[in-house]
Amino acid sequence: MDERKNYLTPEKFGNIYRSVGIFLLGLLWVTTDSNSVGFFFILFLVIMSLLRWRFKQLKSTLVFDQMVCIYMAYYWSYAQYGLVFSFFDAIFMWFPIAVLPSVLFVLFYNANDILWVVLLQSFFCGIFLKKWNEERKNNIKKMDLDSLKKHGLESLKEDLLMANKQVARMAEISERSRISREIHDHAGHEIIGAYISLQVLEDMLEENDEETKEMFELAMKRLERGIEKIRESVHNLAPVTKMGIDTLQALCDDFSFAPIEFNVFGDTSKVPVHLWSILEPSLKEGLTNIMRHSEAKKISVTLDITPYIVRLCVENDGIIETIKEEGIGIKNLRYRVKSIGGNLSTDTTDGFRLICVMPIEHKGSEQE
Repeated sequence: MDERKNYLTPEKFGNIYRSVGIFLLGLLWVTTDSNSVGFFFILFLVIMSLLRWRFKQLKSTLVFDQMVCIYMAYYWSYAQYGLVFSFFDAIFMWFPIAVLPSVLFVLFYNANDILWVVLLQSFFCGIFLKKWNEERKNNIKKMDLDSLKKHGLESLKEDLLMANKQVARMAEISERSRISREIHDHAGHEIIGAYISLQVLEDMLEENDEETKEMFELAMKRLERGIEKIRESVHNLAPVTKMGIDTLQALCDDFSFAPIEFNVFGDTSKVPVHLWSILEPSLKEGLTNIMRHSEAKKISVTLDITPYIVRLCVENDGIIETIKEEGIGIKNLRYRVKSIGGNLSTDTTDGFRLICVMPIEHKGSEQE
């Protein structure tokens, strides 16, 4: 059951307890002398109870309330029962030092047995409501944490689904680019070479051999049509969407918050497709955090590629605000990087710095 939607709360029971006490004290005033001192005293208790209901942590008035009750008891003897309200609130709010005036009063004033009983009742009632309130707050905190974890898992699931789609798209684009290069570099060159050779052969044919020349011209036309078809296929296969290092460069070029110095070291063709799908959101997350929490004048983005690892570093020279807790984006990225044997870390010691390191898998090692 959701504690926040529960109608019965410790605060409401505390208000009921105070209201019943004031009602009984008012009834006592009506059935006795009903002097003006008692009326204004009860009115004072009502006002202080309303203040503590409105301002939950109003502890500073507890001692003052008890001093007023002790003082008024010399003019209206039943005013001593007003100590019960402050005594109860001191226990409920867990400000035990505030009960000292009431304790001293009942010890040295020779209070009657009824006051002792009511004070003990208020003590146990305050302890009960205090424990209940603590348990309720712990349950609410636990539900909030569970809700946050659930939200984080849902966000991670969405990120992974998006990453899978992105990897599939990048793999398709990469394959189309590879086929386009192979056709252009191998088959295309061979066919064009054959076409040039046939052009040279055309000049060597005898003019009176009409039948051979006609067959040759027909073959040349078919070859020309074939070359045109290959050109169209290469053009259609060439990827229009930016991918890999081009995507990172485009992100840096489109970022207008501060100028970015983008440096690349190493052979970007050695980076597998699935790593680009992590490098891109890592760069986005780093730039987003810099834009939200800093006053950067210059941003540095460095991509280092070695035969074994790829390392992305995003840092700035601006003042970074204190980030109390990492966002869901950073947490999800760290989980994805860790799942492939890498590491993602952030540092706010001097500006903001995000470093993402991932291993490059080799086909040879995989086969072994």
